[in-house]
Amino acid sequence: MTAGLVVLCVAVSMIPGNALEYDRARVEAGEVWRLLTSQMVHWTPRMAAFDLGMLLGLGIWLEVRGDRRIAAVSLALGTVLTAFAVHSFSPDLSVYRGSSGVASTLFVLVAFRIAESQDRWTRVLALSAVALFLGKAAFEWLAGQALFAGPLPEGVRVVPLVHLLGGLAGSMGELLAPAVAPLPDLAQAQQAVRVEIDAIEEVQIARPLGL
Repeated sequence: MTAGLVVLCVAVSMIPGNALEYDRARVEAGEVWRLLTSQMVHWTPRMAAFDLGMLLGLGIWLEVRGDRRIAAVSLALGTVLTAFAVHSFSPDLSVYRGSSGVASTLFVLVAFRIAESQDRWTRVLALSAVALFLGKAAFEWLAGQALFAGPLPEGVRVVPLVHLLGGLAGSMGELLAPAVAPLPDLAQAQQAVRVEIDAIEEVQIARPLGL
């Protein structure tokens, strides 16, 4: 799933960015699809490599551990909240490109999944990652420049609110995890019940008569 999404973004990057970027005037004129496609194009190759690299690595980690549904729901939430951050909550923003919103979604989701570990220091490390994420957003808000994506073209500024709402989507995905986690395989469940019944029967057979 994640690999396919990244491949799609790479393919889309072959199209001139201004054809797909968020443009407030065009969105308000009816090109609402730009709210989605703007999250698939980037201002610079370095920005694309950072955003898509995070998406790929974190997404594959989630899929390997069986969290594909949770990742998909979180990405959907992140996409929607990024669109709100850009269009509704940043009225002075004219143009936008980037996948950092959904990358932030997966980063926070992965941190919270790791924080479920029984190991104390693993939990501390995971929650520290969330704290550093918030610190990064605060720095970008105050400094007005991206911390890892490198210098942006003249007139383009970082939008920390995108990262914060993307992270919020990851938190929401973690809260929704019990509801969207895949149901146990029926055959596995039946096998588990059968093992329990066999164990009970063995105990009953081994128990001395009259007791």
